[in-house]
Amino acid sequence: MSCNPKSILLDPIISGETWGGLTPTINNSNDTEFAGTLSLVRMSWVDSDGATALTLSSATSAITINNATAYAWSFTVEPRALSLPAGVYSWSIETTDSADVVNKDFMAGTQEITADPHS
Repeated sequence: MSCNPKSILLDPIISGETWGGLTPTINNSNDTEFAGTLSLVRMSWVDSDGATALTLSSATSAITINNATAYAWSFTVEPRALSLPAGVYSWSIETTDSADVVNKDFMAGTQEITADPHS
């Protein structure tokens, strides 16, 4: 993965294979962006036509909030099989805090899903 949280290139995977997930951690007491308690996390993949192909959420156990404390957020996007058709997808992570402040572009980037050569 690259280091810019707005243009992270996730490793490509084969459609239907298990993707390893992510565990971002915030440790920042200087930025009011993280001053509230973390209450919801969503991650979405969007195809080249702009259609949402997959959305995961902490509301449905696909994402685990490890630490919701202000200035110390941590969450895990759980590993899972990504049964998306082959293509390059844009993905983004959206966070919501206890004051209902939504950061729609907390992290973002692209991921390539390749065709299963055995199907």
